[in-house]
Amino acid sequence: MRISTREVLIGKYGHAAYKPCYWTEQSLRTGGRRQCYKHNFGIKSHQCIQSTSFRGCNIACSFCWRDVEGRQHSFQNLDEPQEIAEQLVSEQSAIIDQHLPFALDNYENMIKVVNTLGRAAGDSLSIPEMATISGISRMRVKDALNDLRNAGVVEESEGSSFSIRRDLADEASSSPDSSRDLVERLVASRKDIIDVHLEAAAPKHVAISYDGEPTMYRRIGELISEFRKRRISTFVVTNGTFPERIRELNETDNLPTQLYVTLAAPDKKSYMRVCSSVKPFFPVNEDHWERLNQTLSMLSTLKCRTVIRITSVRGVNMMDAQCYRKLVQNSNPNFLEVKGFSISGNAPRISERLGDTDLGPKEPTLMQRALAYAPTHEEIVKFAEAISEGFQAFPLISQSELNRQVLMAVNWSAVNSVAIDFENEL
Repeated sequence: MRISTREVLIGKYGHAAYKPCYWTEQSLRTGGRRQCYKHNFGIKSHQCIQSTSFRGCNIACSFCWRDVEGRQHSFQNLDEPQEIAEQLVSEQSAIIDQHLPFALDNYENMIKVVNTLGRAAGDSLSIPEMATISGISRMRVKDALNDLRNAGVVEESEGSSFSIRRDLADEASSSPDSSRDLVERLVASRKDIIDVHLEAAAPKHVAISYDGEPTMYRRIGELISEFRKRRISTFVVTNGTFPERIRELNETDNLPTQLYVTLAAPDKKSYMRVCSSVKPFFPVNEDHWERLNQTLSMLSTLKCRTVIRITSVRGVNMMDAQCYRKLVQNSNPNFLEVKGFSISGNAPRISERLGDTDLGPKEPTLMQRALAYAPTHEEIVKFAEAISEGFQAFPLISQSELNRQVLMAVNWSAVNSVAIDFENEL
């Protein structure tokens, strides 16, 4: 059983939601060896809950991977913060319990696949061939191959066939025990898989971010407080158009552990295009740019960690580096993050949303068109360098090619650790 990626509505009114994260599963399957970029901050992906407090949103960004077109924009009734917090933790715990048997089965299957490919004497094998030789189903072979490929143990050839990495072939073929040693060294160990599942049963972090605009939930401060009572850290990602809510969180000491503000464009004209979807026509309001700037102006005064996140889209908002630099300098957050937009969910509709095509939402070529907007990691780094004047204005802290993400220090010493002090910052 793989972790389901379906959305789970939380509470009676369904304005909050939970969705298991790709990186949570990756960490569970590899015994904690594959982590998302939040690991920089001391957060383990298998102990992180991906959620939102409010699925509605007041803008419709063209690059959004959520269902901009079909989402509900408002909710008449609100659930209690305590109920939301309790259900989020229980949903995650239930999924973790169900996943351990699959993860252990997948571990054994990786060993069989490695040994099968090792005994193939350097030849490539298809998934059906591996299934026949190893005696496991094609789906289980495919799952095992995904993790082996991510770890660089196997290589994919043309025609969807696979071979063991050349320098590992002798070790993989010698015996099942040597194949097990290889998997334990390079991919995951049985003990680590069990240990991370035990750790995951006690979540330590909640990302309030994955859909909608979290600050539209008027009681978000109380929700953050509920998690803090449970010694759980929180990241909130906001579009910044509700400065009054951020001000309220600051005044009531209910700010999250780390607040992300998305900066989708360097100026008002670009912002109006990037944050409005053409189909259906959903324009961002004229005052949203001003309201975003009000939020940015508060960042240096907030009693929590702050991050400006530039979600970068090739040919759309990766320009005017100097304007971005000025906005960041004036806001003076702790960190600046430049991140490539994700082609998942509904994001392939970006060309349709920008009005660059009139193709329908189910048109197969939309995914191919979306690739034209997705910057490579090298382009992300180059753009970050331009904004930071060669990392002189904002020193480089870290970068993740896997996540196409660059993290820089603004009002933070680049030589200091960015890991959260969970004893003193909650």
